[in-house]
Formats: sequence, structure tokens, C-alpha cells
Amino acid sequence: MSSPSEGAAAKRKLGPFVLGQKLGVGGMGIVYRAVYEKNGSDVAVKVLSPALSGNAQVAARFEREMAILKRLRHPNIVQYFGGGRSGGQQFFAMEYVPGGSVEQLVKKKGKLPWEESLSIMRQVAEALEYSHSNGIIHRDLKPANLFFTGSGDRVKLGDFGIARDGDATALTAAGKTVGTYAYMAPEQISGKPPISRRTDLYALGCVGFELLTGRPPFVAETPAEMLFGHLNGEPPRVREFSIDCPMWLDDVIARLLEKDPEDRYFDALAVQMALDEVKQKVEEQEGFVKQTLQGATTAANTIEGRALKELVGGKAKKKRKSKAVPLYERAWFLALCLLLLIGGVTWALWPASEAELYAQAATLMRSDDDADWFTAREQYLLPLVERFPEGKHVKEAKTWLDKIELHQIEDQAENRVRRNQKPRNEAERLLMDAIQAEGDDKIIAIGKYHTMVKLVSGDGKTEAYGRIAKGRAARLEAQIGGDEKVSLVQSALRRAEREYEAGRVKNARDIWHGVIDTYGDSNELAPHVRFAVARLEGYDPPPLDLGEDEPNEDGAGDERR
Repeated sequence: MSSPSEGAAAKRKLGPFVLGQKLGVGGMGIVYRAVYEKNGSDVAVKVLSPALSGNAQVAARFEREMAILKRLRHPNIVQYFGGGRSGGQQFFAMEYVPGGSVEQLVKKKGKLPWEESLSIMRQVAEALEYSHSNGIIHRDLKPANLFFTGSGDRVKLGDFGIARDGDATALTAAGKTVGTYAYMAPEQISGKPPISRRTDLYALGCVGFELLTGRPPFVAETPAEMLFGHLNGEPPRVREFSIDCPMWLDDVIARLLEKDPEDRYFDALAVQMALDEVKQKVEEQEGFVKQTLQGATTAANTIEGRALKELVGGKAKKKRKSKAVPLYERAWFLALCLLLLIGGVTWALWPASEAELYAQAATLMRSDDDADWFTAREQYLLPLVERFPEGKHVKEAKTWLDKIELHQIEDQAENRVRRNQKPRNEAERLLMDAIQAEGDDKIIAIGKYHTMVKLVSGDGKTEAYGRIAKGRAARLEAQIGGDEKVSLVQSALRRAEREYEAGRVKNARDIWHGVIDTYGDSNELAPHVRFAVARLEGYDPPPLDLGEDEPNEDGAGDERR
């Protein structure tokens, strides 16, 4: 960062902003502290480096960063204000976050207390959850891109310069490594797809490791050695460098740093839940220890006090008639209580058995609340499968895990339809298209689901979408009774004729395909299917009663025979 005098010398105007001190330099541009002339408020302005302004690919990435920030509104993400061109230079303004970066804090303090590290990680996980739900993968998560507000209690994620928008065409050449070496996931280094939300979770693990230890998980002399470490090296455990770190938090970091994305947490929400669980377990443990120490101190004091009296008094003094000592003050009783308490603590901290994990999961899986399902997955089902791979409940546990994953994918697609957001991949596009069709025409929707099943079956990456489509089609078909089924198909075929006559051929063909895909095996509707096939193939259909529409205002109906 430049000195104040250097910043003052560099002051100039860019659009409605007066540039001041240089805050940082990145791969694409320079960030300045600036003042918005209209109201005098402080902002940060990112300017595309003049040397790169002629590079069409870099300019497109700069534009994309603006478009991404424009879509994101979250308390843990740096807010975008606006941008444009001035004097041939591209720029955009964003929130000025005055508290410095996490990188600066780690350089100043070294490793941070585990409580502070956990708080930072959880806030970053919240930012990632929101970003990922909007189809944005950051791809460059690191301490330098995390900023503190003035109060220092809130962390904001910034610099989406190389973020990948699942809705956009990739602007990075296939196989090209993009990101910062110390925090890059193995799949990001190799350049092999898929880069996914779990790529950011690996980087979060690297950041968390550095917060807790003062160093990244892999330290090397050269970039090549660093990348090799991410690809093939075994990351050290946090507690090798920071014995104060709770073992549960150490386990969270270790899982985030798994080489295989499938072995990491499912998403950023699951990470938040895991971090909350760490805090809860530490509080429970501290409570047990406090009770244990109090009990031990009481028992020890009682026993030592009586022994001292006997030693000092000896046999010289006449034995006095002792008063009755209450049972709860007797040394043997207190010692027994201490043993019971220690046994209780040991029992409470003892890892749950397979049966206990299964019972807890079963209770939560009977709930209609999504949060209970996610709790079951993280706290009981995943530990059960991991610790008891040959157990008698593993098969059912895997079935539940599969059910949770399908539900989450389906729920995300429905949310994107409601919010009018773009799909993140082709399989999700097909699913969202069919979901949208349900409100307009069940026949078309069922047809789309059947077509989708054929398209995505056999592909491990998209198989889940096919199973969702199959289930939704079955539910729609079950809603349509016998007489209603015939009436619905007749209505669909009449509508197809109107669409065809109006020149909307694609709409008509979609309906015919829907009838064929949905009822191709139905004897009852075989004439209607033959009619649709004939219309699709362009020859005269066999005579068929398609029924009549409700009369229009002029009393005319619509009928084709």
C-alpha cells in the first residue's frame, strides 16, 4: 500500500469520483479509496489497468465482475454501487471497507484464537452459501480478499475478478490454472471440470488453517512444489501447530481439505452447521469439566481436612463425642459422587454407537423440516457411514443421504424458478423448464420429464436430476384420473391444433411430443397417441373425437374430428 503522500499526489477525478489513496493492485486493476462528489461518502473504486484495457478478454472479465457484484446483496459481501467508463477507462465503485484485510491481521498477530477464527470462517461460509445459491463460484478465496468493517466484527468477501458464473460462458481457457496457489483446490490446479461450490470450500479450509496456525497448509519454495502439495500431499493437522484448537474444529478443517470434492462438505450451509456444532461441543465439554473440578475440589478438601485434624490432634487429646455428620458431607460419599461424575463425563463424551447414530437420524428424518434433515446428515448419517462401513444400518443411511441430496437439488431448482434465476447447468435447465411447465400444462410437463429421464440417464453427474424428473412425472400422472386423463389429452390436442394454425409450430410439436412420451404405453389413449404421431410426422391423422372447448363469447366452440 502506498504512503499518504503518494496517494495525495495520485488524486484525480474519474466519473463522479475523486480518487485518493491507492488501496491495492490486483491482476486486472488498481483499487483506490475515493470520494463520491455528490454526497462526500467514501467508496472504493476499481480501475481496469490501462495496460490491459486493450485486451478484450480481460475487459470482458472486468465487465463480468461488475455483473456478478451487481447480483449479490449480502451483509458478508462487499456491496457494488455502479460503474462505467470515463476517458476510455473502465471502472466501478463498491463499498469501502475500512478495517483492513484478514491477511493483514494474520501478518500482525500470527495465529488467531480459535474462537475468532471460527467466527471469521462462519461469516465467510454465509457469504459463500449466498454466492453459490446465485450460481457464483468465487475461485479466489484467500485472506487478502476478506475485509473487516470499521467495527472489526463483520467480515466481507470481495474481489470476484476470477469468479465463475455458472450461467455465463467460461472466459478462462480450458486447462488454464486460475487462482492463488496457496489456496487452490486440486481440481482447480489440474484444470479438469467440474469446478464447483466445493472448490471454494477447499479454499475456506486453507484460510481456516492459516487463521488457526499462522501459515497455509502447504508451504513450499516454488509454485510447482506448492501445487504438487495440493494435488498429492497430505495436509498437516491444525493441532500439530495449535494445541489450543478444539479437536472438532481440527476435524472440520481436515474435511474441507479433502482431495476429492465429494469427500468435502456438501455445501457452505453444511459448513456453517458443522462450525456451530464445534462451538456447542466446546461449551458442553467446558460445562462437564467445570462440574468435575468442583466435585473433585470439594471431595479433596473434605478428606484432607479430616486427615489433618487427626494428625494434629494425635492421641493426646481426649476424644470428644462427635456430632453426627450429614451423609452428603461424608468423605466416602463425596468420593463416590466424584467417581460417578467422572463416569458420567466419560459416558457423555464417548462416541455414539451405530445404533445410537441410527436412532437419532431416524427421528430427524421423520420430520418435515429441511433443517432437521441436514442435521441428520451432518451429525449422524455421515458419521455412521464413515465409522461403520459394514454396519447393519449403512444401507438405510445411504438411502437417506441420497434422499436428502435429491431433495436439496429439487428445492434449489424450484427456488431458481421462483426467483427467475438462470440454471447452473444443462440438467438443471431441463428440470427448471419442466417445473415451469407444470403450472401451464401437465401433459407438456410430464412429457418434458420423460424426455429428461432419457437424456440424463447413465451419466453419473446428472443421474440425480433424472431420478427427480421420474418422480415428479409419476406424481403428476397420479393426479390425473381416468376420465380426467382422456379429457386432459383431448384438450391438449385441441390446443396443439390452435397453436399450429396460429403458426406457433414449436408449441404444437411440444404438446404432441408430450402426449406420446406420457401415454405411449396406454391402451386407453392409443388413438390419441396415434393422432399425435401422425401430426408430428406430417401425414393426415386418423379420425378422432377431440371433444369441444368451452364456448367463446360469440358462442363458437373449437372442434377437430
